[in-house]
Amino acid sequence: MYKRREVLKVGAALGLAGLGLGRAQGAFTLTLVHTNDTHAHLEPTELTLSGQRVRVGGVAQRIAFFDRLRTARRNVLFLDAGDVFQGTLYFNQYRGLADRFFMHRALYRVMALGNHEFNLGPGHLAEFVRGARFQVVSANLGLEREPRLKGLVAPFAVVSVGGERVGVVGLTTPDTAVISNPGPTVDFLDPYESAQKAVYELLRRGVNKIVILSHLGYGEDLKLARRLVGAQVIVGGHSHTLLGSFPHRELSPAGPYPTVVKNPEGKDVLVVQAWEWGKVVGVLEVTFDERGELLAYKGEPFLMTPEVAPEDFFAREALLAYAQPVMALMGQVIAEAKVDLVGERAIVRKRESNLGNLIADGMVWKTKNAGVQIALQNGGGIRASIPKGPITVGKVYEVLPFGNTLVVMDLKGKEIKAALENGVSQWEQAAGRFLQVSGLRYAFDLARPAGDRVVRVEVKTEKGYQPLDLEATYRVVVNSFIAAGGDGFTVLKEAQGYRVDTGFSDAESFMDYLKELKAVEAGLEGRIEILNEPKGEKPAYWAYRVPERVGV
Repeated sequence: MYKRREVLKVGAALGLAGLGLGRAQGAFTLTLVHTNDTHAHLEPTELTLSGQRVRVGGVAQRIAFFDRLRTARRNVLFLDAGDVFQGTLYFNQYRGLADRFFMHRALYRVMALGNHEFNLGPGHLAEFVRGARFQVVSANLGLEREPRLKGLVAPFAVVSVGGERVGVVGLTTPDTAVISNPGPTVDFLDPYESAQKAVYELLRRGVNKIVILSHLGYGEDLKLARRLVGAQVIVGGHSHTLLGSFPHRELSPAGPYPTVVKNPEGKDVLVVQAWEWGKVVGVLEVTFDERGELLAYKGEPFLMTPEVAPEDFFAREALLAYAQPVMALMGQVIAEAKVDLVGERAIVRKRESNLGNLIADGMVWKTKNAGVQIALQNGGGIRASIPKGPITVGKVYEVLPFGNTLVVMDLKGKEIKAALENGVSQWEQAAGRFLQVSGLRYAFDLARPAGDRVVRVEVKTEKGYQPLDLEATYRVVVNSFIAAGGDGFTVLKEAQGYRVDTGFSDAESFMDYLKELKAVEAGLEGRIEILNEPKGEKPAYWAYRVPERVGV
């Protein structure tokens, strides 16, 4: 029954009769089809929906869906709001060029630059852009000092759709300077000022149907919408935000699709985004009058379940060809473990682990440019040990299999302590919330009640370990699962300070760190001390072959 309802829903949504959009004289209806933060997820992703595991998305399905939209909708414009790069082994192998191949087949017209497009530096990005058949835009990049990108990335694109000129203004998060690798020759300008300047230039050229293609994040897009004049549609990315209404209890949209706010002239501005990894495709129909004023709109985010569209056969065959070297990459050796790196469930969910230390240290290393001091990694996210000997790409994915990303946030000392309290609150049950750490050490007392067990927290500084200041602010990196409140970390979900999802895959970040180290001989450092531990617990721990404990 579920499948039949989905098929009927898709069929009705793709039809023109149900749109109810005005056909006033001089009116122009534009269909915006958009994705963002696909992060090299060319293969489908598995989700739990209504209690069942479902394969969602994948580039072969997206291409088939796009083909259907081209025949069912008027004046279709395909857009991507950035972060095509980084996230799976397809990026490791092809550095974005496989994604570009399928973007060409899907007939994308314009792409905004995300922060991850700079991960391999301006030179590689220039190679990607030079070969692109779609236009790449960002209005708030200063490229005067970067000859490799100068002239390749424009502030905006003007594309012809259905005989009308449509302006698309790109924006890139200024955080790129600290969460990616743009180098010293790329400047990041104020997004609002840059967008307004580009809009005025488009209006001066007689282009009055304008879309902002933003990689700023949902919250920043809402702020931009309230300030900007001359553009009434913002298609966003960067924050991996799910919008809309879905029947599945597992999904938690952050707002309606589109989210409507008023600009300084009192006009509606439509803000949309399409989650992440191609799991959702946004379809927004907007009708403009001849002056470029918004007359009507209707939109829906399509969750890319198998019922939405079958996979395109030829795209799937092409993907199989691209997949062969990726499979071989799984066996690639990236480092050498000089000792067993212990990730056994009984260890990482109850006490310090040398593998937990190593993963947390890698999180800090990967985000050092963002000023990160502390890392928190839930033990439940560590799913395997790494035996002494060669460390392969495949083994890392066994250890960190969930596809989490690294989230940088500012936390008060009292919020860090609350997170640690949550981590040890279910110690007896070996719950996955137990925290492996870097940049601090803590002690907890099992004779005390849950919620009041942490008796000492010290932060690592240049002068050695210092007591945690409950009112001070610290920059912390965590994985996206606990950042969103997973494993009971409500304190992280509700934290109000600075927060940015870097988009860095936890597994790939760990691999980068291992490659940097080359030879790994991680030990225990007294980062976690257990007081009043029940008898019989510690002997089981020492049965694992790990280096001797040092320090307290």
